[in-house]
Amino acid sequence: MKKILQTFMLIFFLSSLALYGEEGEEKQAEEVELTVEDAVKYAREHSRTIRSAAIDVDSKADARNHSLNAFLPDVSFSGTISKPNEGTAEKEIDNYSAIGSASISLSWGLSIIQKVKKANIDYKNGLLSWDETVRQNERDVKKLFYALLLQQKTLETDKASLSNTKKRYENTDKSYRNGGSSKINFLQSKVTYQNMKRDIEKEEIALNRQLREFASILGLSPKTKVILSGSLETQIVVLNKEELLSLHSAYSNQVESLELQIQSVESQMKALNLDSWTPTLSFNYATKQTMTGLDNDWFDSSSWTDKGSTSLSLTWNFTNVLPFSNNRIKYHDLERQKEKLELQLEQKKDDILLDSQKLFDELESSAVSLESCRENIALAEESYSLVNKAYNAGSADLIEVRDAEEQLNKSRLSEQSELYTYICALTDLEYMLDLPDGWRNK
Repeated sequence: MKKILQTFMLIFFLSSLALYGEEGEEKQAEEVELTVEDAVKYAREHSRTIRSAAIDVDSKADARNHSLNAFLPDVSFSGTISKPNEGTAEKEIDNYSAIGSASISLSWGLSIIQKVKKANIDYKNGLLSWDETVRQNERDVKKLFYALLLQQKTLETDKASLSNTKKRYENTDKSYRNGGSSKINFLQSKVTYQNMKRDIEKEEIALNRQLREFASILGLSPKTKVILSGSLETQIVVLNKEELLSLHSAYSNQVESLELQIQSVESQMKALNLDSWTPTLSFNYATKQTMTGLDNDWFDSSSWTDKGSTSLSLTWNFTNVLPFSNNRIKYHDLERQKEKLELQLEQKKDDILLDSQKLFDELESSAVSLESCRENIALAEESYSLVNKAYNAGSADLIEVRDAEEQLNKSRLSEQSELYTYICALTDLEYMLDLPDGWRNK
């Protein structure tokens, strides 16, 4: 009886743990409703890509802050007790010597100034890279958000179409049972309904999977259920191409980053030249207190002898000016690197102009297409209404209704797809030209 009771208690305990685990999982599977602004803000705060870029900025900040360490002297201390292998003193203890030394040394060249300057340039470039990562992440999150909205809108349209198909199937089924419809019409409506239902179930599964992936990109738990709040409806913006290009194309992060990289290379080249053609100033102070015989009074200054020295010297490394020296070889490598960066800068400026012009053309074309889509929707709605009335009156068949409904859905989805194209092009233009917030209202 006791064993039975223990077994029962163990089963109850394990069952409780299982139920608790299920409740914990349910609690973790939270729902989060996000607008596009919420998604961008959340990604900026939790995105792993942005956090990784911030670590890179911290590393460059440390390098900048520590670049002034070159002006700090090297300070060292040492203590030694020594004894010659063959001592000559009468007392063994007199063969021992105590030595205490301290030294301060500083080596300074003009190239240090350029190295400090390079560290500051690299830090500025790191900030630009971080800002570029933030803006790129914001662009990608926006486009992905609207892509999911488009897919969600498509699913809603398909579900509405499924609902109409189901009603027609039920009406045909009822009519068939009452002898008012042929078996062929009944079977066609049933097959159409079942096929559409299966396709929509697959479509819904795919959308939920992509929403989980979107949550992971934002830094949310994949178990979080994301609910998108928003619309693809957007205001058509009147663009002043010349003004936007003249004010913003030359100041994009990508252009400025390349300019800073060129400045960084130039600083390295100047530092190498200064190492080659200017001497290095070295200062050294060393004290070496020595006492022979360990039985002397350690605290009596007369027991100690200072064998240290102070020196100030100028050193010029002649090898650095030779064409085949490592210094000159590295200098020529940097010259070629600078030339490549200058070519990249020219190409980047041209690419920005060309890509911006392409986006302007795409926006204009998309705006015209939207007007055409809305006209087609009005015509398709009127056509569907007439055919549906004719079908209910018995003067149109099921195929005509399906065709009219399909054309209406295509027109609506075409408008949504064109809106998505317009939003993506506008988002890409904002990213390309680094346009500030609120520029659309100016």
